[in-house]
Amino acid sequence: MRVLRLKPTIDIAIPSDFLAESPDDREAIRKIGYLGRGAAIFQVSKIIVYRHKLAGERDRTNFIIKNLQYLVTPPYLRKDLFKLDRDLKYAGLLPPLKTPNHAPEGMPQRGEYREGIVVKWDGYFSIIKIGEGVYAKVPKPMPLGTRVIVQIDAQTTRGDTYRAHVVPRDRLSVYWGFEAEVVELSRLFSDYDYVILTGKEGMNIKDAMEQLRSALSRDRVLVVFGSPYHGVDEILRAEGMEEALRKYPFINFIPGQGVETVRTEEAVIAVLSILNLVRYLHGSLP
Repeated sequence: MRVLRLKPTIDIAIPSDFLAESPDDREAIRKIGYLGRGAAIFQVSKIIVYRHKLAGERDRTNFIIKNLQYLVTPPYLRKDLFKLDRDLKYAGLLPPLKTPNHAPEGMPQRGEYREGIVVKWDGYFSIIKIGEGVYAKVPKPMPLGTRVIVQIDAQTTRGDTYRAHVVPRDRLSVYWGFEAEVVELSRLFSDYDYVILTGKEGMNIKDAMEQLRSALSRDRVLVVFGSPYHGVDEILRAEGMEEALRKYPFINFIPGQGVETVRTEEAVIAVLSILNLVRYLHGSLP
């Protein structure tokens, strides 16, 4: 499956206590699954988990990150990359993601991208596992365990091994799933051309369309979400970052909501679907 990468690059940021209302780890896994699926549907490039003071004991950063990373990893690499871990006890309940990097089992075609891990050296060559019983041979020495994306050049004399070359992730023309990482709130906004804050207390979306059009004309956009108990505005004020509320648009994407609170994973899907529509109406989608 080849899906052209959309522009602009959109990342999302969720708080470390986004699982605060989950009664147990099974429910927490369900929420992470919805979050990951929503992010992948709308081609999110990165899911960032940010810590904040108000999270307190509800902070579950490690649990969230480990399960998101497990979810986005191709199934044929999971046993190589993840060891037994209590935080991954229910990872088997995560829904299939089936992003383009989750390549179907079988032999790759010339020009196809595959994600893999270096499993051994063969002289000057690195041997990379790119499927169950399928390998790529790259003329570049790399440390064992290195995770890379390769493009297939040709089959070798061994039927299960292919000549390939490494392709940097940022040079791919296709969507390759999301990455997941932790970023401190104080550094959250520094790498973006435009930041959108979301929340019930923000301006009505009908008054923010010009800002959204402007945002989607940039290269890299970050969309920030609040937690079940604390909105983005509360979190920023608690951290002494009120300036961000004046600098960036704070938007209510779901005016007239029929429930008391919109869960973070629900808000992610709602907001990204609106951004996708705006992107389509203004010519950024084919």
